[in-house]
Amino acid sequence: MSSEFSSTSGNPDSSADAAKKSIEKLNSIIRNYELNSSATQNIAERQRQITKSRFYPLAVLLLKIDIAIERVLRKKIRPQTPDSPSPDRQAVSKETTQRNIKFQLKTAIRTIVKGTARAELASSQPFGVYGTWSEIYCDLTDGRVIELNRWNKILNVKPKFSIVMATYNSDSIFLKKSVDSVLSQVYEDFELIISDDCSSDPSVVTSLRKYAAMDSRIKVIENSKNSGISGATNKAIDAATGEFVVFMDHDDTLVPYALLHLALAINNNHNTALIYSDEDKINEFDQVFMPHFKSDFDPFLLLGQNYICHLNSIRTDLIREVGGLRSEFDGSQDWDLVLRVTEKISKNQIVHVPIVLYHWRSHSESTSQTSSAKPWALESGYRAVKDALVRRGIDAEVTQKSHGLIQVKYTLPPDAPLVSVIIPTRDGVFLDQCLESLLRITKYPNYEVIVIDNGSQKQSTHDIFARLDKKIKVLRDDSPFNYSALHNRAVSSCAGSILLLLNDDTKIIQDDWLDVMVATLLNEGVGAVGAKLLYPDETVQHAGVILGPEGLAAHVGKSKSRSDRGYFDRSALTSEFQACTAACLAVRKETWDDVGGFDERFAVAFNDIDFCLRVRESGSSVLFTPYAELIHHESVTRGIDTDDGKFERFVEEIREMRVRWPEQIAADPYYNPNLSLNYPLFEVAFPPRISPWSISLS
Repeated sequence: MSSEFSSTSGNPDSSADAAKKSIEKLNSIIRNYELNSSATQNIAERQRQITKSRFYPLAVLLLKIDIAIERVLRKKIRPQTPDSPSPDRQAVSKETTQRNIKFQLKTAIRTIVKGTARAELASSQPFGVYGTWSEIYCDLTDGRVIELNRWNKILNVKPKFSIVMATYNSDSIFLKKSVDSVLSQVYEDFELIISDDCSSDPSVVTSLRKYAAMDSRIKVIENSKNSGISGATNKAIDAATGEFVVFMDHDDTLVPYALLHLALAINNNHNTALIYSDEDKINEFDQVFMPHFKSDFDPFLLLGQNYICHLNSIRTDLIREVGGLRSEFDGSQDWDLVLRVTEKISKNQIVHVPIVLYHWRSHSESTSQTSSAKPWALESGYRAVKDALVRRGIDAEVTQKSHGLIQVKYTLPPDAPLVSVIIPTRDGVFLDQCLESLLRITKYPNYEVIVIDNGSQKQSTHDIFARLDKKIKVLRDDSPFNYSALHNRAVSSCAGSILLLLNDDTKIIQDDWLDVMVATLLNEGVGAVGAKLLYPDETVQHAGVILGPEGLAAHVGKSKSRSDRGYFDRSALTSEFQACTAACLAVRKETWDDVGGFDERFAVAFNDIDFCLRVRESGSSVLFTPYAELIHHESVTRGIDTDDGKFERFVEEIREMRVRWPEQIAADPYYNPNLSLNYPLFEVAFPPRISPWSISLS
């Protein structure tokens, strides 16, 4: 999706004016969103409380019946227009409405009888918070259909999509729903190629032949022998005549505007090679739940899980160039394909559409319900990742974890580079613990410790320095406290090619923490790596930083348990962020020099976030690794930023960050615009910051 904001070239003055207006507009968006979100978040919380009532399902049922009656009456008194929904779509809508009412009647009776215990399952039920959210912001009303059709007509580029689907003894009801969802697309320039993998149930082929006779855009390939999911899908790809292939399973469904949004993405970026969207799950009763609001493209996260998954569309010639799907990876053949394809293209050719375009069917035999439904898929995913690392020449230890996750721990080279560990202090309460644990536990073979003594007065501090005189280097700096300036001056005394910034209120708890951080940092294109930090009670203090919450930024996973895997397991995997805290941050020395170190205008707060954003601006990535864990007491030495006397400075630094990085704060690529900027994070936003109907063309 294209941004509302564009750069202006030509006259420098006009460029400056345009940039100023852009900043003002972005700041206005942030302020408006905060006000709007604050109010709607209260409404959302009331909604969560209401859903716990045993009478809530009955109330929803009555409301749906009322809406259905109103729609019938409106259709009877309003004449048909050329832009009105087709009779087929109206029939599908009627069938869906009737099915929903029957299902909710049963659910309402069960809930009234059994009480709120069943209501507590709201997160996976149609009347849960997400179900309500989806109805408010995603349901396709007649007016929205007309609006989408108007956009459909003015597209500059109208690519043809080849939707490929493999079938084998498919459930007839689910298969019909899948095909119907394709035929209900607002964007009509497509072909549906169904490759049957020699189904033993003759009714499957009979149904497919009927579909092909019903619409000329449906092509059916009847294979004479079973060749598996990859083999069957490759037959469909071979027959594709569209510029883009769209992958679809035989029991899943597309939203009616799925292909239109793919076309819009291509119109906004003519260099597009791969498109993926958000998705949710759908039960046997066609009720949506468990949305996955994804990050923009993250190659490191992709090695840990196939988060791209559905909906996935790839340029046809590119699929053929890499050899299509590989049968030896059946079960994770789509993951393997995406890993190979993304090696051939640049990041700016990969487009994430942050809108739910795909409903993944959840039933007892589907991996959408549990990864254990197809255990061979877990093993093939593990092999696909190992194969990708070998292909890329990356040495790493790969471990198959639970929940279908893959742990990738990068290997240090034999000649481990010198690391300069930089620790600023002023009579730090936990300095002794920090240094003692660092020197005793760390097994990394090649590091030096630089302590910046910013005016320590206590004898106990000087005793520590004297005791560790041969193991550490102390730089005395009595200047007024400025975290950024202290580091900038100290770096010139560092001999290492890698800098490790470390707070004096941290404690080392694992021997390979520095190995992990350095090995991760040495990946090509990586400029900085942050660690997983824990409070003394072992709850999470930091698992990456997202921009936008609290008007500026927030730590991911804060106060969660140490074992918490985070939103869709992201906190358990190495992944990209816009920033990580400098309480423990590994940085290439050349990267530090390239961006000019810390900005000394940020004397206390946000210097690390500003630094990380400049690292990303220079073209390097900022990573979080969960495999390096430390204890962090957080702000023990200098106190909290909202203490008396510090608040004014804190607010000024927030203001400076908003002026400097408005777009990065307003639209963090690693935090989906459908997720809330209020606590708790990673819950659906009321309202979302994007909509299926908020369309723009660049």
